[in-house]
Amino acid sequence: MRNPHAGEPFDDSDEQIAAALQDVSVPVLLMSCVHMADDDATRRAILDGPLRPAGLFLNEVQGYMSEGDKAAARALALDVIRDYRDRGCPEPRPVEPAMLKQMMDWLAVAEVPDEYVPMMLEEMGLDGRDAREDQLLSPRQDRENFPVIVIGAGQSGLLAAIRLKQADIPFTVVEKNPGVGGTWWENSYPGARVDVGN
Repeated sequence: MRNPHAGEPFDDSDEQIAAALQDVSVPVLLMSCVHMADDDATRRAILDGPLRPAGLFLNEVQGYMSEGDKAAARALALDVIRDYRDRGCPEPRPVEPAMLKQMMDWLAVAEVPDEYVPMMLEEMGLDGRDAREDQLLSPRQDRENFPVIVIGAGQSGLLAAIRLKQADIPFTVVEKNPGVGGTWWENSYPGARVDVGN
């Protein structure tokens, strides 16, 4: 089974890919290319090369890169993505902890403390594993006879419902609002589409 975090195979034309690359965070794009690249030389060329963010600031998704550097990075990315497509979009190799640390330092434009690496590996699940999956010891029939009520359909409530479903535990979600989302349902953030800073 394909790692759900690897993305779906695609056959978009070079022109379609190039057009899509105009509307991305270029630093994040380059880190995606490190992950998609099939050879260490390409990975090293990106991580050790001159194309890199100049700084990091909340909501500055282009890393203060010059227009010329962004254009060069998009051209490099097109080559990497074209090669990935032409190889049949194989599952990218999992990123080793040392490589992830270099990627984090590169993207943050600073030395990231080592203790963040295990957390990021767990959060991203690039190996296809669910590091937080519960190892249930009780028989399924016992769990099926233990219904649960989840109060609230915010982020925590939704995640609880997902885990209960995975565990075959019957549940009901009770929500005071007419839709899901919790804080995001109740509050309006003018001009905000996503909480990029988090």
